[in-house]
Amino acid sequence: MKILMLVSRLNIGGTEKHILSLSRYLVTHGIRVAVAAKGGPLTESFKKARVSLHILPTGKSSKQVSLLSSIIANGKYNLIHAHDSKSFELAAALSQQHNIPLIVTVHGTYHREDALLAAARVSKRIIAVSPKLSKWLASHKIPMNKIRLIPNGIDTTTFRPTLNKNHWRKALHLPSSAQILVYAGRFSSDKYPIARNVIQAAERIAKNNHQFIAVLVGPGRRRTNLNQLAAKVNHRLGRKAVIIYPPMTRIQHAYYAADVVIGTGRVALEAMACATPVISAGVAGYCGIVQKKNINQLIQYHFGDHGANAPIINKRLSSDITSLLSNPDRARKFGEDGMRTVKRQFSINDVGSRLLQLYKEVDG
Repeated sequence: MKILMLVSRLNIGGTEKHILSLSRYLVTHGIRVAVAAKGGPLTESFKKARVSLHILPTGKSSKQVSLLSSIIANGKYNLIHAHDSKSFELAAALSQQHNIPLIVTVHGTYHREDALLAAARVSKRIIAVSPKLSKWLASHKIPMNKIRLIPNGIDTTTFRPTLNKNHWRKALHLPSSAQILVYAGRFSSDKYPIARNVIQAAERIAKNNHQFIAVLVGPGRRRTNLNQLAAKVNHRLGRKAVIIYPPMTRIQHAYYAADVVIGTGRVALEAMACATPVISAGVAGYCGIVQKKNINQLIQYHFGDHGANAPIINKRLSSDITSLLSNPDRARKFGEDGMRTVKRQFSINDVGSRLLQLYKEVDG
């Protein structure tokens, strides 16, 4: 079996990292995998995973369709798996042109409706990464018999607990004695309000906790805005309590250094796999501290990206952060519970096996 994965770019984001983890799993199970995209920061990571890469040119989609058509014919691919709005349109055209099955994974509610519906008409199956997203797809008149729920898979050999937090703090130039909050996510327009709320909550905490530092890590166009906001907060506090880092290809190092991680979707799962306590906040709103009593609901919501309990409010966010920092035994237990949840329900081995079965189902 030869699979062609389509995505716009190989950026440092949840979708792209899911494709990377999945591709690694498939390659180790004898499936030949190629990824077609416009390149990006994760290019070298895909190469190291022994995944064939087809770097697409920028420009008109007609040129990309022509190139991809040649790639499919020459490579004899027998299944296309598309992962974002731009690739949905390309994949639908290519699937019809070459009469090969198409699978689409929908990672969020942000996809363009016209592209999604065009791909849905042609695709054999549409994968939703959360239960809430399955319902969202059904509400857009996508047939239920096409929808399959398969979550993001986490490589628990890459994302695992560390016994040496100070080593990673030193590597990231962070003080060993600090209480460190990490927020990881895209600095894009839809997620900028989350990062802004994190900075505002951090200022509330840092006024009374001189050991507290907030580190925000991610790619995106709103970095300049966040840098400006952080500079104003640090000036008012008289110290560097808020730090903005560029995107990291090995984001687990930030999770290792953290006492608490704020994240949504894949970030929440990765940090949980590292046994780091997590506060769930996403584009849909606030879900709070991840713990046994709410974990099933948070899985439904994809940890704040596809649903939430409440809006993000600075007072509540700062209170939950302080609660975890002031009770390390309780925080450690939440972290260990999260790790067990990821191993039980989101391991790339289990998720990859389910997806491989789906490939065989549609290709058979």
